[in-house]
Amino acid sequence: MQQISNTLDGILLISDKFDINASTYSVDFTPYFNQIGDEYTISFINLQNVENINKFNYEILGGTDNRYLKTYYRISRDQTSWTVWMELKSVVDNFPTVDPLDPLFLDVKWVREGSNAIGKIRLLEYNIEGELLRNEVDDESTINLKPGESVIMKAPYIYKVFKITDAEIISSTGYAGVDIKYRFSQDNSRSWSNWEPFTKENITTVRINPIRFFQIEYSIANNSSINVSIQDINMIGDFQNVSLDYFKSNLFGIRECCQSNLLGYTDANGVFTPASNQNGGGGISGSGGSCDTSSIFSPMTSDDKANLYNPYQQNTAVNLLSKLSSDAQQVFGHKALYFVTDPDKKGQDHSLNEYQLFNIACEGEVKVSVDGNNFPDSQIIMNQFDLNLFESMEVHITKQQFKEVFGPQRRPSKEDFMFFCEINRMFQVDHAQQFRNFNNSAVYYKLILKKYTQKANVQAGTQDIKNRLTQLTKNSTIDELFGIEQVQDKASVANKDQFKPLTKDPIRLEYNVEIDKELIENSSNVLSKSNYDLVSITQSAVAIRYRNLDPVIKVSDNIGYMMWFNLHNYVVNENYNFFNYYDETNNLGWRANLINDTIIVDLNSTTYNVNLTGATTSNTVGLEEEVWYCYVLNIDQRNRKMQQYIYKRNVDNEEDAPNLSNTLLREVYSNEQDIVPIEYELENVYGEILGSDMKATNIRLFTDVIPKDTHNKLLNQYVIRDDSKYLVFADNANTRLNLPNMPLGNE
Repeated sequence: MQQISNTLDGILLISDKFDINASTYSVDFTPYFNQIGDEYTISFINLQNVENINKFNYEILGGTDNRYLKTYYRISRDQTSWTVWMELKSVVDNFPTVDPLDPLFLDVKWVREGSNAIGKIRLLEYNIEGELLRNEVDDESTINLKPGESVIMKAPYIYKVFKITDAEIISSTGYAGVDIKYRFSQDNSRSWSNWEPFTKENITTVRINPIRFFQIEYSIANNSSINVSIQDINMIGDFQNVSLDYFKSNLFGIRECCQSNLLGYTDANGVFTPASNQNGGGGISGSGGSCDTSSIFSPMTSDDKANLYNPYQQNTAVNLLSKLSSDAQQVFGHKALYFVTDPDKKGQDHSLNEYQLFNIACEGEVKVSVDGNNFPDSQIIMNQFDLNLFESMEVHITKQQFKEVFGPQRRPSKEDFMFFCEINRMFQVDHAQQFRNFNNSAVYYKLILKKYTQKANVQAGTQDIKNRLTQLTKNSTIDELFGIEQVQDKASVANKDQFKPLTKDPIRLEYNVEIDKELIENSSNVLSKSNYDLVSITQSAVAIRYRNLDPVIKVSDNIGYMMWFNLHNYVVNENYNFFNYYDETNNLGWRANLINDTIIVDLNSTTYNVNLTGATTSNTVGLEEEVWYCYVLNIDQRNRKMQQYIYKRNVDNEEDAPNLSNTLLREVYSNEQDIVPIEYELENVYGEILGSDMKATNIRLFTDVIPKDTHNKLLNQYVIRDDSKYLVFADNANTRLNLPNMPLGNE
């Protein structure tokens, strides 16, 4: 069993995978359910800081529609008094309210049910996800940490970030020995970036979408031996404070007082003090001559300005209008279930400046006013294009109500939709805008609705929303009515050739080795059709040389690399080169080699070693001959880590690989170690693979690390698809076609 308590992200993960081939008396033996009513219970004791259990899934073998398992759970705080057994669903919506400061004892039970008593059911694996209590601070208080303490701090405002040029930490005690990391979200906390150290190099080079709202969290851990006090963490650049009505700012901190050693200090009354006038200043100093500010008139004070007549200062009237509008809508408005969509960053098109994918992020009940109380006619209008094609309606939603239901960071937008229970109709937002009807103040949003159409690029963000939409739109879509025919039509045109050898090679500058035609299969999946025979060239000579590699690497740039290889003769003291992008003269670049069961990775002048199990001088070796392995190297400079993995097909005999029932790979070795980030700028250096006594194919280089949860997918791909935006090159060892040049008009 594996249990991961990630207090940094507030995530609890519990999982176990049983060995289907294990003997009856083995610890990881697969549980059997032979008869109706058979039970299997697992207990999890003394779980700490658990707020909620929210997801559960499991895999079985032998289940059918009338032979299945039902799952139940119960909890206790002292392992003496237990709750009743409750149904455990895939999305847990019945978890009791608990105190996360008390320990949690959890029992999970599987029970065989159904009418079919024949056959056996085997439990293969299960996964439980929960939420942990995090030590969070989201106000503007000063952070005071004793040695060994840590805290998660959230900025209290929503921002738009256009540019970050610098960063600073305001501390009266100093922050030596304090580990500060950050992560951010641009989809309303639905997903977060990975945690990485808060450094100027990292924060100024991270890619931030300037048109999406920006939320940030800081992880602060005091690893020193003294008490530490941190007043503020600032980012310097170009920002807009969305929570404060898009207030323009050059400082993004966690406190409203805007204290900065670089820019200066602005107090709560708006009075600015330059950095050079502060105690211990040292910020950016001005240059050039100063202007003559002497005058016979003394400048007006803030109190003098407050006494001036302002004809546009009608806040009281605007507030009264907002109050009357909200009250009228609550009394006379029509109830509607509103679904908010949020653009998915994976579907952003930077060329056309549009989003292609949307997620239904949340739902809420609102009251809307229908213009003129004119609902569309319920009569169906049919034409050759669509049903009810030109039907539309106008509704109004007060800004105050929308913010209360969905938060200040959301706005009505295209692709949102709402369901009117009174008329049993679903409408989609075609256009939304703030309507300014009094003193240029917007009290409500005006929405133009059209007939709802279910789209493939708009997906439910949670299982609850998906179930609700299915309930509301059941048997009303073309996909449901003609689903089988659509699948058949797609199958008739899919799976066309996407990968063909070209006469112009966009990847390789040259290759000097023989290419063998060899089919490498993993179950029904084709891994490769050809490979480089690196033994066909002199040892350590240039076998393949690549183009397109970036000669400049910064300390905030990551590298991901993978290749499949097969050792002909595994010889003591012989070098097997995985990749070489290295300047020998200046000790710049990176390279990876295998010598005597040790993987040696050079990052500039620093060498990192990973010793594999066994040694070539004994009967047991780390790697076997004539076996196809896949080597994965992640150089994660942003987090100062390097991960290395070696996989193989899940067989002991290579000839059995095409007969596997699945494409899951077997992890042979894995290693993670700390590194010192490097940067370099290379000249006249090429990415190369050198000659050695092995074969190689499916060589890929990426501009980011390869996440472990995608290893099985990427390592099995013959053509890179979803992750091609990070791809530098993908070499499948294809033969270059050399065709005669036929000039146009040559007869």
